[in-house]
Amino acid sequence: MRLFYYLIAAPALFLLRVLFWPFKTIFRCVGRIHGWRKERRRFRRADYDDMDGWEFEEYVGGLLARDGYIHVEVTRGSGDQGVDVLAQRDGVSYAIQCKHYRAKISNKAVQEAYAGAEFYGCDVPVVLTNSYFTPSAEELADEIGVELWDRDELNRLVRRVRR
Repeated sequence: MRLFYYLIAAPALFLLRVLFWPFKTIFRCVGRIHGWRKERRRFRRADYDDMDGWEFEEYVGGLLARDGYIHVEVTRGSGDQGVDVLAQRDGVSYAIQCKHYRAKISNKAVQEAYAGAEFYGCDVPVVLTNSYFTPSAEELADEIGVELWDRDELNRLVRRVRR
């Protein structure tokens, strides 16, 4: 029995191992690359829906800073006058009200952004959300000059930054 193992089985197993080693290595590399790409895709999508309000504000501040905005400042939680992030770009100052909701955003956020921009002396009030806006909020924002950045605009911002 030992003679069979040493003369036939062991060399055959060794030969199979040598023949299939490159395939095993290639499959491992492809698996790692696929896993890496999948992980990268997950980060590219940004899990901002799973964040709380504070994390979302910090996340938005980081996105704006990486997108070329300067003097990006996330304001303190209470007494911020309805503005969560202050930023500048091309000489224009922005007062950004972040809303992290599942439901549509109403007029109240538009009013807060407008008042906060006046308080901080900013040129452009913005309401940014991971959701969408009600028709009345869109109408009010259009009338008083508040920019609305909904989920689609947020996704565009994430894509620009993650390239």
